[in-house]
Amino acid sequence: MLTIASPTVGDAATLARLKAETFSEAFADANAPEELAAHVARSFDPDLIAGELADERRDTWWVLDAGIPVGYLKVNRALAQTVSNLTDGLEVEQVYIRRSHQGRGLGGRLLDLADQTARAHGLGYVWLGVWEHNANAISLYRRRGFRVFDEHVFMFGNEAQRDLLMRAELTPE
Repeated sequence: MLTIASPTVGDAATLARLKAETFSEAFADANAPEELAAHVARSFDPDLIAGELADERRDTWWVLDAGIPVGYLKVNRALAQTVSNLTDGLEVEQVYIRRSHQGRGLGGRLLDLADQTARAHGLGYVWLGVWEHNANAISLYRRRGFRVFDEHVFMFGNEAQRDLLMRAELTPE
């Protein structure tokens, strides 16, 4: 049975492992192993994840299959966002699903949570950054109404990569 729940600070090590594994599944085939390893070591440290879980400007949910984490969503508000001039929106910083659970609509359910969170905080849009070569994700986001509005550099290990910044306006419910 699939459920969506909020991990606690005590879940930081398990969430860090999920983040590292799903990120690696998504990007290992298209990137140098040493760059992937550098990014994973820097970005998915359990202490860093614990701090993020404790930050009231950030929300994280994970998808559990019979109690085992198989995906997650992390959103940021206000100055916790990775681009400081977009504080009137909600950032989807990370949304990943294990390959074994893709194609079940879980990503859409998590993005629906992002929309609900943005509305609950009185924000008018949801935005995210996506690697320019991640065609599947870009296609999904376009189907959900996201449009490219800018780009920025994303540090993948020690390598600079280009992310497209995409935004979806929220319509009143």
